[in-house]
Amino acid sequence: MKKILICGASRNLGKYFFENLKKKHQVFLFSRKKINYKNSIKTDISDHKQANNSFKSLKNQISKIDTIIFCIGNSKKNYSKYAKTSDFENSFKNNFYPFVNLIYSYLKHFRGKPVNIIVISSIAGIKNINAPITYSIAKNALNFYSSIMSKELAKNKIYINIISPGNILLKGNNWDKKIKKNKKKVTNYINNNVPNKKFCNPAHLLDMCKLLIEKNNSFVGSNIVIDGGQIL
Repeated sequence: MKKILICGASRNLGKYFFENLKKKHQVFLFSRKKINYKNSIKTDISDHKQANNSFKSLKNQISKIDTIIFCIGNSKKNYSKYAKTSDFENSFKNNFYPFVNLIYSYLKHFRGKPVNIIVISSIAGIKNINAPITYSIAKNALNFYSSIMSKELAKNKIYINIISPGNILLKGNNWDKKIKKNKKKVTNYINNNVPNKKFCNPAHLLDMCKLLIEKNNSFVGSNIVIDGGQIL
């Protein structure tokens, strides 16, 4: 049984990971929303102070974390290419700053102990797929920062790997809402942009997380793309 921390577990993909991984592992949660679960801490780690306090609280509960899954981010606001500075600040707060605070707080409170970190990013951070520009730039920054820190921290056996999914379909997420609003438009988009003409299955992302968890840090600094061939 591994000790796993999921950051961003109140809804969508983070919640999906939690519901499946808790069956076999001891799972701890950081979530902006209160979750009725004994190992859950309500926090917003985009705020440096809250992130610091959350890791301090977690350290009082357990001495070691085997895996951290970072699953925080959103692209709700569809800014145009003329996005303002404040628009970028909002996107970085939701997609990039939480991971910076995570790394800093983990190193401070867990003294750089070995850990396997899995970053859930997006193919929008790799290639221009007409996602909101603020989201794409923030995810690109997340990827580059993760790559730099992966190289820097590997000597301490802190291994960071990225999973970059394509269009994920989950009940209640953005794609689910778009389908309910205009199914034909969404179907045409998937058929025209994704070679296998399918949404990204969350089960495939879970399988990759399980592989990274069970292989005990066999990979270092990888960016694993699961997108049905969209960025080929």
